[in-house]
Amino acid sequence: MRLLGISAGRKMGNSEILLKEALMAAEQAGDIEVEIIRLHDLKIKYCTGCEACVKPGNTEGCIIKGDDMPFIKKKLSECDGLIISSPTYLLRPPAIYFALNERFLGFGHDYLMGTYKKKRAGAIISVAGTDWAQMALPALMMPFFMLNISVVDKMQAKWSSAPGHVLLYNDVIRRAAELGGNVAKAMKKTPEKTGYLGDDSGVCPYCHSNLLLAEAGTEVTCPLCDIRADLSIEEGDLRIAWRNEDLKNIRWEPKGMGHHGDKIKENHAAFEKNKGIVEKMTEKYLAYGKYSRP
Repeated sequence: MRLLGISAGRKMGNSEILLKEALMAAEQAGDIEVEIIRLHDLKIKYCTGCEACVKPGNTEGCIIKGDDMPFIKKKLSECDGLIISSPTYLLRPPAIYFALNERFLGFGHDYLMGTYKKKRAGAIISVAGTDWAQMALPALMMPFFMLNISVVDKMQAKWSSAPGHVLLYNDVIRRAAELGGNVAKAMKKTPEKTGYLGDDSGVCPYCHSNLLLAEAGTEVTCPLCDIRADLSIEEGDLRIAWRNEDLKNIRWEPKGMGHHGDKIKENHAAFEKNKGIVEKMTEKYLAYGKYSRP
């Protein structure tokens, strides 16, 4: 079995050290081969939002060429498990991580839906220099769900800024090793059989995030999975009742992903019918150019 580790941090930084600790623990479980990809070793062009990958008739996926996304696509298709480790910049992962994640849709509909043939196991490691890390773990989860990888564990290390700083915290190193062992266990038994193995299962029953979006009244939504719930207070404790109908329509499952793709295609089809009107109305904006350049 193959376990892929992706580091979004600098060479031998704290996130890479914790990733290696997790991978070494996974190897010790036996029958698991590991490899590491450093995102800073690769060339990843930015998604331009052209949506060519989801337009009707496109079977080639992303139109951006000349970078290392085909290499990443191949490695992701070959692995049986995935661990992503990342530093935290201003509450969330760095730009290079988002550059990677935003190109996944360009893998193409067939590739993305093909991943649903088998649920794979994954985990995330986040490292922050302080306690400003509230958006890090939720942001790191998104690529896993797009690739049908179940997050079976997650950890947030804090107060580790200088390279190697994390090595001063024995409990954090042990936690990274435990995370690697949990991924190995889920790879061998499948995530469906093991369930979530981390020490913080969060509040969302699907992504295990603690992030909630306040809606009208007592309604809240998991902003990652689009599952609604109703809040109440019982004996001083906050209660969250997730709605069963939403649990059947999670955005990351085939039904939700398919619905999203269909809506994008419908939107493009509607635009094409009015393209001439838009081109005419665009003329005044083309004529208005007050750009600044170095």
